[in-house]
Amino acid sequence: MLTASKTHKVLIVEDELFTQKLICEIITNLGHKCETASSVNEALNQVKAFSPELIITDLDLGPGPTGIDLINKMDKEFPEIKLAVLTAHTSPNLVDIRFKGLPSRVQYIVKADLHASNSFENILKNAFEQKTTITASKAKPVDAIYLSNTQAELLKLIAQGLSNQAIADKRGTTLRAVEALINRTYQALKLNENDSMNLRVEAVKLWKSSKIHVK
Repeated sequence: MLTASKTHKVLIVEDELFTQKLICEIITNLGHKCETASSVNEALNQVKAFSPELIITDLDLGPGPTGIDLINKMDKEFPEIKLAVLTAHTSPNLVDIRFKGLPSRVQYIVKADLHASNSFENILKNAFEQKTTITASKAKPVDAIYLSNTQAELLKLIAQGLSNQAIADKRGTTLRAVEALINRTYQALKLNENDSMNLRVEAVKLWKSSKIHVK
């Protein structure tokens, strides 16, 4: 067990306030100091004010820079700070289709994989004692869903609440082309229209799950 004989300073970067507070409470109960941020800009301010030893960040932080942007900046400018990603997404491309990879020293943890033997205690142990390695699960679940980069980008825009016309405007294409892409994406997600199901809502639920993998 990682004891609090040495207290570490941990920064949680998460835009969902309930999750943010919950994680910070867990870290505090483990005997460490914890501060939070909801965006990359807030995180950068906390780096100056709080001087964290470990940053645990989500990938999707709402509109604006992502957790990927934060990780890359921290890796270049603050190599002494330990880094970890805690995300719902098995594929980072769901957050940024330009994703090319994270620095090798970054822990990558999928929220669905957190359990007794793969816990926040182990995340801290990996960061400060370097005795374990926690990464995204290599095994693909039997219900894994595979999307193209284009479909992944579309799904993110749907998750952001954009209308079909707004998506067409953002992508510089026609409404008809967007509607066709949405239909193909729903097919890939195995979503079928019925009276009791809102396909956009169901698509967003899947986007927030760990089931989707980007080809």
